[in-house]
Amino acid sequence: MYKSQFTQALLLGILAALFFSVTFILNQVMNVAGSYWLWNGTLRYLWMLPLLLLLLMIQRQPIKPIYRVIKSNLGAWILWSNLGFVGFYLPLVFAADYLPGWLVSSIWQLTIIFGVLTSPLTKIPQMIDGKPHLVRAKIPLVSLPWLVIIAIGVAFTVVGEHGHVRPWELTISLLALTFAAIAYPLGNRKIMPHAQTLTGVQRVFAMTLCAYPTFLMLSLIALLQVGLPSAETLLNTFFVGLSSGVIATVLFYKATSLVAHDMRLLAQIEATQALEVVFSVILSFIFLGTTFSNSWQILGLIILIFGVIMVNLRR
Repeated sequence: MYKSQFTQALLLGILAALFFSVTFILNQVMNVAGSYWLWNGTLRYLWMLPLLLLLLMIQRQPIKPIYRVIKSNLGAWILWSNLGFVGFYLPLVFAADYLPGWLVSSIWQLTIIFGVLTSPLTKIPQMIDGKPHLVRAKIPLVSLPWLVIIAIGVAFTVVGEHGHVRPWELTISLLALTFAAIAYPLGNRKIMPHAQTLTGVQRVFAMTLCAYPTFLMLSLIALLQVGLPSAETLLNTFFVGLSSGVIATVLFYKATSLVAHDMRLLAQIEATQALEVVFSVILSFIFLGTTFSNSWQILGLIILIFGVIMVNLRR
């Protein structure tokens, strides 16, 4: 049973990575077009709520249970939804103002490492003596050597970009993406114990709803700073919201829900998101004519992908 669930979760994770990769490409397109990064970050989630609501209606999934679950632990839902969505996406679009999309997706793979290292901060449901209990998760030590390999691969891609962007831009982008890489898995895992009765779509809708006031406030700030977004920005953020915010997020959350009982398997499903790098590079070559700065970056990508493969083989 667990093997079939893992296989299903693995396929969903890979498919999610493909749709997630659209984010990095379109963010680079919007950056080249001069779109304001704060609009890029907020509009995706402003689009997501009505799209998710429409999806719930099409699938005939009830909304009332979502409100009951949120109300039962409102503080936790607001805190972890904002960390998992606002704390993840705004640093990512900020970094896209300075770095090419494929490099942002490469550095973003730090989320694999932090997803494992933050495991003890979360509790997972387990049956003990026939009764449900929340048990603190443990770091899967077998994965640690390969996480080091992944870190080395990311480091090589960053080093390869030195000299092509200003040092302070590279530093601040790296710090922003590091924060995002911690916020996303932590917010995702912290919300799991409160979302056991929700489907993947309901869960994403609930988190979007809880983070929505923050995105509305940030959009007001963007409006005061630069005025209304362009039609091109509206269109691109809609596609980001649909592809990454709805399709990919729902697929990924469904995948993680299937293996939420095992932190080692959960870390491996999160590791599938490293394929975002592969998809981002391919899409960048096809649509943006992107090339690597030097051989360090090619080597870094090879090492990074090798590390991710070994993480999965060691399950």
